[in-house]
Amino acid sequence: MVRPETPKGVVLVLMPIGRDAVTVAKLIERAGLRPVVCNTLQEVIENLEWVIEVVVVAEEALYGNNARVLEDWVGRQPPWSDQPFVVLTNRNEGGKFAAFRRELVIRLRNVGFLERPLQAITLQATVLSADRARRRQYQTRAYLEAQRGASAELERLVAERTADLERANSQLREEIAGRERAQAALLQAQKIEALGQLVGGVAHDFNNLLMAVIGNLDLLSKKLGEDARLHRLLDGAMEGARRGATLTQRLLAFARKQELKAQATDVRSLVEDMIGLIDRSVGPMVRIELHAEDNMPVVDVDPNQLEMALLNLAVNARDAMITGGVLTIGLSEQIVDIDDQLGVQPGRYVVLSVRDTGEGMDAQTLARAVEPFFSTKGVGKGTGLGLSMVFGLAQQSGGALRLESTPSSGTTARLWLPVASETSPPSGRAPNIVTQASAPAKILFVDDDLLIAGSTVDLLEDLGHQVIEAHSAIEALRLLESGLAADLLITDHAMPGMTGIELAREVRRQYPRLPILLATGFAELEGSEVVDVARLAKPYTQAQLATEIAHLLPNGRDGF
Repeated sequence: MVRPETPKGVVLVLMPIGRDAVTVAKLIERAGLRPVVCNTLQEVIENLEWVIEVVVVAEEALYGNNARVLEDWVGRQPPWSDQPFVVLTNRNEGGKFAAFRRELVIRLRNVGFLERPLQAITLQATVLSADRARRRQYQTRAYLEAQRGASAELERLVAERTADLERANSQLREEIAGRERAQAALLQAQKIEALGQLVGGVAHDFNNLLMAVIGNLDLLSKKLGEDARLHRLLDGAMEGARRGATLTQRLLAFARKQELKAQATDVRSLVEDMIGLIDRSVGPMVRIELHAEDNMPVVDVDPNQLEMALLNLAVNARDAMITGGVLTIGLSEQIVDIDDQLGVQPGRYVVLSVRDTGEGMDAQTLARAVEPFFSTKGVGKGTGLGLSMVFGLAQQSGGALRLESTPSSGTTARLWLPVASETSPPSGRAPNIVTQASAPAKILFVDDDLLIAGSTVDLLEDLGHQVIEAHSAIEALRLLESGLAADLLITDHAMPGMTGIELAREVRRQYPRLPILLATGFAELEGSEVVDVARLAKPYTQAQLATEIAHLLPNGRDGF
């Protein structure tokens, strides 16, 4: 058997009769090729599995069924292969031999015939021609294999690039989705901020109106006689004004401009103390469960506002559970890192959660849930300010409010509250005791709103004070510079030209002994340097006004 890939072209020779095989082999060797003499057709087929250029076979070796055996091998050739056969024939004539040779052409495909006796040059030229053709086939094979290798490599590279592209596309889709979520959150935040500015301005103006109403009602109550009907009407008007004041406080809470008195608060104790009130508020059809971690830290928050926020969340949950359900209040501590999407400062937070098993909200309703006056309840069944108040409290306290809800799966409200820097227990609440009225004093009152100014001046004069009225900060400074010896300065904050804080700063610089009382409906005051002055939240009653004056002028003053 021959070895593969020999330097010279290999020619198989099968001539089983006589010494023809030896003679032909010598002629082939002289032509520069390597002859391999085979004794049987089976030996030829075995050698054909190696690299063979040409097969020279005597016609008589293919008589009978031998040609069929060789035909099977020819049929198994790869597409690039077309093995050349050179068949040496005799001078046999007749239809039988002609048919046999035609059949050989069909079975062996690439076959040439040389009739014996033949010249040496004819055999050599035919074999060399077939050798060149066969070598071109091998070149084609090498080219195809190289092409297959290149194709496989290309497919591998394409697969790698496709995978890289898919990963890049997936990352891009994630970034686009994240950007869309961030943009939606930004638009929602801008919308809420714009609403907050609008609501804050409306609440401030409404506070001014209520200030005039409450002030005049206070004075009117002292002028009425014993007529019970008139007192009942007056009490109804005062109750309406108080409800209006509560409404403005909720609006200011959403606008983050309410007056907060933050202190270290034990949220767990606060919640446990409120369970009874919440239970009465939600009714017997709602079961309340409390899940709180042990050793909860205290938080910086206004406890009164937090109680109102928790009660609002509980009532909202009750309204969502029409046929009853479970109200779960949870308390846990969480660490917020810099990559969190809450929009709060990194640090430790206590999370107060309120979860109901009610109807839930769809995405559109959830997106508007904290907007002021937005409500899914029927007309007259809610103001739409409960969640907006909680949202404002969370924002103003340095925390966050997040709502999670799907239809028929209930709603969960989570309120993040920052852990207090000082872990001392909350101090007791100062009792709201009206201080004894101060002695008559000379008061400089400043407010640009004539309606409020007239009402407040009447309240002050009714308390026995002498009031000098100014309608701008500039006018007040001019009065002081002209020698006015006032015992107390009471000023509004939101005024054109110069604000109340700016006026207080200037008065502190020029007249440091003059007490100042800032009356305003805003908790957040403009200015890079807020002066530490006493403050009175609008709308206020005559009793509240008298109490603040008594704190500032406990024994009366004779001028600064």
